[in-house]
Order: sequence, then C-alpha cells, then structure tokens
Amino acid sequence: MPRCLSTLALCALLAVAASGCDLLKSKKNESGDKKPQEALKVSVVEPTTREIQDFEEVNGRTAAVESVDVRAQVSGYLEEICFQPGQNVKKGDVLFKLDDAVYAAVVAQRQADVERSAADVKSREAEIASQTADRDQALLDWNRQKELSAKNATSQQSLELAETAYNRSQAGLVAAQAELSAAQAEQQAAKANLARAQIDLDYATIKSPIDGVVSREQITVGNLVESGSTLLTSVVKVDPLYVFFDVDERTLQPFRLKVLPLIDKEDGFTVKFALGDEPFEREAKVQFNEPRLNETTGTLEFRAVADNKPNDNGTRNLLPGVRLRVLFPTSLPYQATIIPEEAILTDQNVKYVFTVDAENNAKYTPIKLGALQDDNMRVVLAGLEPGARVITDQLLKVRDGEPVEATVVENRSTTMVIREDGTFYPNDGGEPYQDELATTPFVGEGKEAPAQIADDAENAQTSEAAPVENAAPQSASETPQPQK
Repeated sequence: MPRCLSTLALCALLAVAASGCDLLKSKKNESGDKKPQEALKVSVVEPTTREIQDFEEVNGRTAAVESVDVRAQVSGYLEEICFQPGQNVKKGDVLFKLDDAVYAAVVAQRQADVERSAADVKSREAEIASQTADRDQALLDWNRQKELSAKNATSQQSLELAETAYNRSQAGLVAAQAELSAAQAEQQAAKANLARAQIDLDYATIKSPIDGVVSREQITVGNLVESGSTLLTSVVKVDPLYVFFDVDERTLQPFRLKVLPLIDKEDGFTVKFALGDEPFEREAKVQFNEPRLNETTGTLEFRAVADNKPNDNGTRNLLPGVRLRVLFPTSLPYQATIIPEEAILTDQNVKYVFTVDAENNAKYTPIKLGALQDDNMRVVLAGLEPGARVITDQLLKVRDGEPVEATVVENRSTTMVIREDGTFYPNDGGEPYQDELATTPFVGEGKEAPAQIADDAENAQTSEAAPVENAAPQSASETPQPQK
C-alpha cells in the first residue's frame, strides 16, 4: 500500500511540472509577440497668465437708504386714497385725504380772530396818535406858561394847571402804548393760532415725505384715522440701495495689510456682488464700516451703496432685503497662471494634473491651487513649470509614465455652466440663454441640443409603446436584432 501511494505522488509531481513548463512557454510566446504600446491621443493646454485679484465671498443683504411708515398727524375719517400700490411717487405727492371740514372751520375762525386783533391794533394806534397830539399841545401850553411866568405875565395857578395837563396827557399816551402792545401781542397769538389751524388743515391731506415706491394701503376709505398711531402705508426709496455685509477676522487681516493702505479714505473702494447664482457683475461702493468688531460674531460690518436704476421695461433688479453674495478683496491685482478647472484631479488631499514631458509621456504633477474664476479657469499658485503642457481630456485613461500623443488647444474651459435659474453660460464666447430643459445634461454644441434631447426622448417613448410586429424597417441596419 505505501508503494502505491508513492507512485501516485510521483505522477502528480510530474503532471504539475509539465503544466508549469507549458505555462512558461506560453508566456514567453506572448511576450515575444507583444506589440509596442500605442500612444493615447489627448488635448493639452499651455498655461497662460492673467491679471487676478483675490477675493473672499461673504454674505450680504440690501437695505433701503430711506424708508418711511406713513401715519396721519391729525385725526379724521379717511375720505380718499390717491395712489396705486407699487406706484413710484415723488416727495410731496398726495397719498390720502381725510375729512377736513372741521379743520377748515377752525381755520376760518382763527382767520376771523386775526382780523379782529388787527382792527384792535389799528384802533390802539389811532388812540396813540391822538394821545401824542394832546401831549404835544399840553407841552406847548406848559412851556408858554413858563415863559409868561418868568415875565410875571401869568399867575402861578395857570402855570400849575398847564403842568398838570401835560402830565395827564403823558400818562394817557403811556397807557395807550401799553394797550397797543397788548393788542399787538393778541394779534400775534391770533396769527399763530391761524398758522396752527392751517397746519392741521394741511395735515388732513397726507403727502409722501420722500421719493420712492409706495406700498399698499393699510386702511380703507371711511375708517377713522387716529393721529400718530394708524399706519396708512409705507414708502421705500429703492434707488440707490445700501449693501451691508459682514467680514470675519481671518478675511479682514489680509485686507487691512495689503489693500487698505492703498485705498483713498474719501473715495472708499468698490466691491462686486451677485444675486443667487448669477455672475459677479454688479458693483457697490463701500463708504462706511463699523469702528469695532462685533464681539458676538467676530465680524466687522461694512456698508456700500449700489445703483438700482430701472431697466428698459421700467423694473428694477434689486429690492431692499435681498440676500447677496459679495466678493471682498483680499489682495491687489497680480499676474497669475491659469488652467481649466476640468484638468485638475484629486488624490486624497493632493491636487494634481497630468503634464506631458519632453519624451511625450504623461507625468503626475502636484500643484497648489488658487481661486476659481468666473469662466471656470483655476489659478495655479505653484507646481507648474514654464512651458508645461497640461492634459485636459482622457483623464481616466491617462497613466503616469505612459506615452501620449498631445494636441495643443486653446487655454480655456470647455465646461458649460448651467445656473440654478436654467440659464446656460457657454464658454465659447456665445451669449447666455435659457432653456426649459435646463436640468437635462447638455451634450454636443449649439443652443438646439436640449430641445433635440427632448425630441429623442419623445421618439424613444413612442417607439417603445408601438408593437414590434407593426414596425416596418426601411433597411437591414434598422431591423431589430434579437436580444442575447
């Protein structure tokens, strides 16, 4: 029995040895028949330089430069509404009218008081003129009696009577002047009462205090309006608008070191901002910032002013209270190297690209990135040598050290950006446009691509719904093939 087992083991070893020889022989034949590796065709760009300024994106908001809650300054029943909600109004335009009958009657009464006091003043002035004449005559008589008394041509009694008459007329003149002053004071009080009554009458006609856009009415005709408490409407000035934004300490530090020393304090500086997902094309001029940081949030608030002129159709792009994205400058303009964003790959926490060396082999090249630009071009701060050729396509097939056949193309991003509002932003220089199928992946070029995708999808659904036996292929290539 042991002899049989050893015989079987020997046979097994011989079989394994024979199969190993066959395997080595086959691999040798394969290696001898192997052809040189074919170079992968790729597109490459040569990095270019562009003037770049670094920014930090912060959140902002708009606010009205002027906003007024319109309230009545007198009480009364609302008689008329003189505007349409959302209407542009100028300062002084009539918005509401209250029942002013009572105030008009008070004005008429105060006017009568003014006229009565004016007549009283005139009477007092005439009395003063009469008293002045009597005093002057009494003074002449007294002087004459004094001259006659000096010549012993009159009696002492006549002299004393003349002096008494003068004193009496002088006292009457003083009393008349006092009465005139009192009459004039009453006249001034009557005029003041008339002015106040006229103001109340004018307040019954409620006008816009500023230029702006008026809101809807908060009360309807016939209701009682309480002075100072009933809100009637509001007027908001929408051109220009304030843009408020907060900057944290980390972002503020490079700004204060690099940018602030070169800014004219009187002119301020300009920031770019955008609504939603739109590009940063709007500008606002910063004119003020808080003198100290907010200790709770660790941010500093800035205030800028932005124009908000109406469009050709009369509408405005901005409204008070809108949330914004603001680009806050953290450096001065400088020359930077840029490449398309789609050429950049990620290896864990390392960003890299594939470049083509002098032997036309792909080369793994780590790089340090800067800011992403609006046209989908990325700033490269370090890692690329002058004259480098960066591969932009076939990136899933490229391997480090393998040969490639490079074709130089223009250094621009070929990625089409689709905004949240469905707007297509082609990077071939074409104008942005909108399409109802904005969420459909874009394939090919031209504005008709999304619509073509929709037509293809509809045709596919129609063909799937139709029975196969009813279809009549026009050529052999169109004949449905059996599925495997």
